[in-house]
Amino acid sequence: MTPIQAAGLGLVQGLTEFLPISSTAHLVVVQNLFGLTEPPVSFDVIIHLATALVTVIVLWSVIKALKFKQLKLIILAMIPTGILGLFFNRWNELIFGSLIFTAVTLIINGLILLLPKLIKFKDKPLNNQSAGLIGVAQGLAVLPGVSRSGSTIVSGLLLGLKPEDAYNFSFLISLPAIAAAQLLQLKHLNLVEAEFVNFGLGFAAAFISGYFALLWLR
Repeated sequence: MTPIQAAGLGLVQGLTEFLPISSTAHLVVVQNLFGLTEPPVSFDVIIHLATALVTVIVLWSVIKALKFKQLKLIILAMIPTGILGLFFNRWNELIFGSLIFTAVTLIINGLILLLPKLIKFKDKPLNNQSAGLIGVAQGLAVLPGVSRSGSTIVSGLLLGLKPEDAYNFSFLISLPAIAAAQLLQLKHLNLVEAEFVNFGLGFAAAFISGYFALLWLR
């Protein structure tokens, strides 16, 4: 992987992690365009940590104001997310990296994003049932081509949440989900000194592009 490829993948990760267009799918496409079979797992961990840090910084005021009830709802959402994530992880080699599978799920994702145009926004409070269903949506978004932010925000809107509440909850539950996913990858972590420049470029590109993408979306 060259420095330009590392920066390019970081840029794609930062822009697509927060926009409802599936970061995993676009990384798969760009990897194929670059002629990469798959970047090192260590690089994947680094660029995901960059976008997780962006989430903490941009939503810090919301995170500081969290109360016990909200924390309970976040934990509740993580249960179906974790179960589905572990299930699909077993099929990792089959579905991740497949352009055909990614193309199909991107079409499905596009249809999902049309749903908010068919509903009227409501103002229902977030409850246990809503949190659990949004957690299911996040778990399904493990599949490349299905946007995590898109599926969770749309799910929140369909369940009657205000757009702001759906947005905030979507990105709050992304933090433990990303942390858990990267912890599973730590056993493969191998920081090679020769790759430090690529890791740094990927992190910086993901952080900067992700920061502006999240500010724009908010």
